[in-house]
This record gives sequence, C-alpha cells and structure tokens, in this order.
Amino acid sequence: MNKTPFLKLNNGEILNVGEVKKTIAGELTIEKFSYGYDIASRTSIINHLVSKYKLKNYLEIGVRDCRNFDKIKIQNKFGVDPNPIKENENIYKMSSDIFFKSNKKCFDIIFIDGLHLEEQVDKDIANSLNYLSNDGFVIMHDCNPPTEFHQRDNYEVNGKFPPWNGTVWKSFAKLRMKNTNLALTCVDCDWGIGIIWKSYSLTFPYSPILDYNFLNNNRKNLLNLISFKNFLQKF
Repeated sequence: MNKTPFLKLNNGEILNVGEVKKTIAGELTIEKFSYGYDIASRTSIINHLVSKYKLKNYLEIGVRDCRNFDKIKIQNKFGVDPNPIKENENIYKMSSDIFFKSNKKCFDIIFIDGLHLEEQVDKDIANSLNYLSNDGFVIMHDCNPPTEFHQRDNYEVNGKFPPWNGTVWKSFAKLRMKNTNLALTCVDCDWGIGIIWKSYSLTFPYSPILDYNFLNNNRKNLLNLISFKNFLQKF
C-alpha cells in the first residue's frame, strides 16, 4: 500500500486509519501493522505474522495469478497450483495432494486458498499441519460466507463466477469442534480469514449437522469470529 494512511473508495469516500467500514466481505479498515500501514486483508494478515514472529518459510496452496503470492514479504516462499495463471520457478504446477506426497520441507506459515470444497480443504489442512513448524500458522481464506449463495458447491453460476466461499467454513468448524490441540480464530475481513496454530483450546460443542442455518445462528462462537482490531491485539 502507499505510505499515506488513507484509502479512497470507489464511491469517492475517504477511509482514514482506524475507521471501519462494514462490507459484505467483512470489515474494511486501514491499520498500523508490525511492518507499517496497510488495508485489512489476507495479505496484510500474513505479512503481519511474518514480520512480527520472524517467520522464514511460506507455502501458498492455490496461487492462481499470484496476486497474493507476489505481495508476501518473506525469505523463502513456495506455491502450489495445478493451473497457475502466472509462471514462477518457486510454484509447483500440481495439485496440493501430489505436492505433499513428495514434500520434505517444513513451513512456518501456510496459506490455504485452493479448491473451496470441504473434502479438499480437510485434506489441505491435515497435510499442512503435518509440515508446519511448532510455532507456525495455517491461514485459510473464505471461512465466513455472508449468505447461503456464497457457500454453494459450484463456483460457476450461469456462465459467470460471482464471489465464492464454498464450504471452507465446514472444515474450519469441524476443527473447532473436535481438536483441543489447535487454537482457531477467524478474522472478520476479506471473506473470513481463518488462523490455526498449535495450542490448547476449548472446543465448540459438537453438531452432526453443518448447514448454513447452523452457521448463521452460531457464527460468532462457531468461527471464534474476531474484529480486525482484536486480531492486532491478539497477534
């Protein structure tokens, strides 16, 4: 972001540091991070953790056009995508399943933004945790779908590709229900940024039914949803 701590929105409105605008994707705000001023997003959350905790090794699952990947400021970074739009020598052109079968590296921070379906996200989380350093973080995009439409199974709708969270939230919620060795929270910005780290945590009461009504009725506690300011206070 530019050095001037304000953002001019599409409607001409000016958003100053510390102000919070509510959007369908969550909070839009500018805050001071460990590395300087930036907009609340997946990218700034990752860069904040990298800077504050001196992380060195990064993996991104689902790089697409490298829009996020290129902005991550870290010593070593690698990406995985079966069909990346942009080529890079540190991006493995394969599925995450195939990558992890032969991977020998350990990572300090892993960003999951691949196929947005529960079954695949379950595998990406499990594989990521197996290759995560003890003090590392798994970051997940699209954990907080604002409507039932956003958590549909198919990205494409009538030849178009509207915003899509998929069923990522279900994978996140299942961990909240059953794993006391992992701490999880979700930051209410950029469609819901989930953060997982290795620590003892209280779980959310188990439910055999994971549908959108259940999410909508239990959203704050189920996702351990926090504001962006709370994120900066906690991390």
